Amino acid sequence: MKYFLIGFVVGILLLILFISSSQSLKSKQPIQFNHKIHKEAGIECSNCHIYFKEQKFSGMPPLSICLECHKDSITKSPEEEKLRKLFKEGKEITWEQIYKQPDHVFFSHRRHVAIGKIDCKDCHGPVGESEKPLTKPWVKMTMKWCMDCHTKAKANNDCLACHV
Repeated sequence: MKYFLIGFVVGILLLILFISSSQSLKSKQPIQFNHKIHKEAGIECSNCHIYFKEQKFSGMPPLSICLECHKDSITKSPEEEKLRKLFKEGKEITWEQIYKQPDHVFFSHRRHVAIGKIDCKDCHGPVGESEKPLTKPWVKMTMKWCMDCHTKAKANNDCLACHV
């Protein structure tokens, strides 16, 4: 019984340590961007992620795009004030990249969105309904996950289509 209790306590401590360390691996964005409220205002993904139809990277919104609407106060959100503070300091928003591919994988938003007609939510989930920024990828983009999607869409599954 004594060894069981010791093992149980050690197991609980290890579980707490594991959970707390995985929480710290989650990304923290500099602006707590509310996708839902912007979507409800009629703002499209392409207004902020300006490169997704033309380049491999969709682009994270630069401060200048945010300031098109938020140069003057339109809400009481402290997040909005952060934008104006960054502007006054001559700084840019330092968004953290959430989705990362290995160097040997070529992923192009242009190929998938503009050519393949894949909707943002197919890979990023219902991000348009989120009230806080993503802290981790919605899906784990493994080779199997990508190949299953390519097979379903009857897209090229040749190794050289994605691996360079």
